[in-house]
Amino acid sequence: MPVEVTQSLPVTSQVVPALTAINATLAQIAATEFQIGSAINQNSDKLAAMLEETAKTQRDYDTFARKTERLETARRSYTVPDSLCSESTSGMVAQVAASSTAMQSRLVGGSGIANKNIQTAITTSAEPLDQEQFRAAAIHADYCSAAEHAVYGGTPLCPKIADLPGGDNELRSVLSGAGKSGNPPVLTFTQAQTDAAMMYLKNTTQRSAGDQLKKGEAKTATGQQYAGLLNQHQAIQSAAAHPQLAMIAASQASPQTTAVLKEALQTPSAAAYFAQHASPEAKRTAALSERELEFFEVGRRYANTDYLTDLQAMEGDNLLREAIRIQNLQNWLLFGIKQQLQESNIINGQQLGLSADQEFRPLLQQKRQQISAGVSRNG
Repeated sequence: MPVEVTQSLPVTSQVVPALTAINATLAQIAATEFQIGSAINQNSDKLAAMLEETAKTQRDYDTFARKTERLETARRSYTVPDSLCSESTSGMVAQVAASSTAMQSRLVGGSGIANKNIQTAITTSAEPLDQEQFRAAAIHADYCSAAEHAVYGGTPLCPKIADLPGGDNELRSVLSGAGKSGNPPVLTFTQAQTDAAMMYLKNTTQRSAGDQLKKGEAKTATGQQYAGLLNQHQAIQSAAAHPQLAMIAASQASPQTTAVLKEALQTPSAAAYFAQHASPEAKRTAALSERELEFFEVGRRYANTDYLTDLQAMEGDNLLREAIRIQNLQNWLLFGIKQQLQESNIINGQQLGLSADQEFRPLLQQKRQQISAGVSRNG
């Protein structure tokens, strides 16, 4: 017959408690796994947020970098460098050159000379030789050197050692300004240096070959021939004096440079070069001569270490513009050299003409006399 089991002691006392313990352990494991999963999900969210924030930061940085680069490019292209102030001087060279040319006629006319004796000597083109010699000696008393003073010092010819010794008989008076031995050369002359240079010009190229005709003498045939010879002589003298006269005129402070020099000196590198190298007269008058303007334009770039700072600060278009300005300056200086060569060629041509005249005039006169003698004999 069938048997119904209603209770098992082993199952009740051993199996069920074991299963209960296992279920509890599994529940704890499940809870732990859930917590681990939740933690992993939270960390994943944080990591994703961090990655997103990092990417946003990188995008912002890239945007800022590109914006900064564009701004820097614009700054380099459109910023006006401080050295531009010193570029305005180049815009005045033509006016300054014209002023120097006009000064030549003033000096020849005596209006640019302060010393009355020198002024008279320059404006008198023909006078008796002895009178010219006496005046030259009297004027030289104002330019007595130490060597001359040691020989005849205290006499009317050399009362004392002059402030500009040798000013009327030394070439440096024209090239670099009269002054005491050891003085640095200057390119903008004082009035006293200008007077000395003009007297040197007079002594070397404007010496008298004969005195001026009187009105009655000019009416005679011989007087007219004399006047023609005197005129030819003065024409040659004008050519001989021109190079010196042009240099003296180009050594006068030009008012046209005052405004541009003031603007140029706002640039530290140009101001430093001017303070170190400008002539005393240029500093006193705040104006440059044509010669010193060219010296300033070239020297402040080549012989000026401060200019290298300006150059290093230039980029792009500004650097290109500076290169073009330097090339234009070179072109202007080359143009000046061309003009000087043309003037030299003219003077060389005159010298050739004089040499030909000296060689062929006696020969032609001799042949002319022979022809005249032959005609007389045949007649």
